[in-house]
Amino acid sequence: MPIKGMRVAAMLAATAALTVAACGGDESPSETSGASSGGSSEPATLKVGVLPIADLAPLYLGMDQGFFKAENLTIEPAVAEGGAAVVPAVMSGDNQIGFSNVTSIMNGKAQNLPLKPIAAGVAGAASEDKAWDALLAPKGGVTDLKQLEGKKVSVNTLKNLPEVAVRNSLEQAGVDVSKVEFVEIPFPDVPAALEAKRVDAAFAVEPFVGASVAAGATPLAAPFEQLAPDLTIAEYFTTEQYAKENADVVERFTRAMNKSLDFAQQNPDEVRRIITTYTKTPEEAAAKMALPTWSAEVNGDAMNTLIEASKKYGVLKGDVDADTFVNLG
Repeated sequence: MPIKGMRVAAMLAATAALTVAACGGDESPSETSGASSGGSSEPATLKVGVLPIADLAPLYLGMDQGFFKAENLTIEPAVAEGGAAVVPAVMSGDNQIGFSNVTSIMNGKAQNLPLKPIAAGVAGAASEDKAWDALLAPKGGVTDLKQLEGKKVSVNTLKNLPEVAVRNSLEQAGVDVSKVEFVEIPFPDVPAALEAKRVDAAFAVEPFVGASVAAGATPLAAPFEQLAPDLTIAEYFTTEQYAKENADVVERFTRAMNKSLDFAQQNPDEVRRIITTYTKTPEEAAAKMALPTWSAEVNGDAMNTLIEASKKYGVLKGDVDADTFVNLG
């Protein structure tokens, strides 16, 4: 999303603070930032900014299956409400690594923030019938996208990838998107917001799509898949400075993360099990939900489509190099 003035100032201040912190301090790097001066066997603890959504299953499975332990890494998840909130936490050094939708990372780089994507996070499905995201209408509400002109629609964070995808779906349906009011509702709050009819439609991902549909909500569209099939939606990232000073740690994280992504894609039952441990999803609901797609590979064509759409809808202001988000590690 276009980062507002105050947020930019805060982030730039955080960058300065990060630089100062790198020049000295009382704590051992291997205990805090995960610096690896003693080789790949040196233990490192990493705070990773995450969201309480199904997308993060590979990270938790990697912890559960010992992929990170095998790299001598300890992962400490730090939960945030939206991907945009993760960026400042990484910039300040509170988190060494973050999980965020790629548009948030792109906006940071467009604002000259030294962010570095290091691993794929989650991808949309290859087709709408396999989607794990949805634009949902409340029970008894609108039944067609065209009816949303002049209405209120929620996304988890404004001026971000979900808004780009929803705007694209609405425009494809012939809606004048300038007449749609976009508001923020975090994913965990979507089922309650729809039940209370606080909005005319809400965008959500699993496990909140299934929970909303079970309560009577109506799926209207699969925005991620309509924007571009196999779209890499989120990635894990750090700062350029941290990556340079802790190259071995980042390499180990990326290696373990790639194993985790592959494991998640190949083991849906394990995904459904692990989701119940870090979200409030009941086992019965987890068993029925549509699962995200995970791959260590990034679809370059889809990434270019996202960049173009983000610029079209005024969500990305500035130029970014697509290769930065395609060739990771």
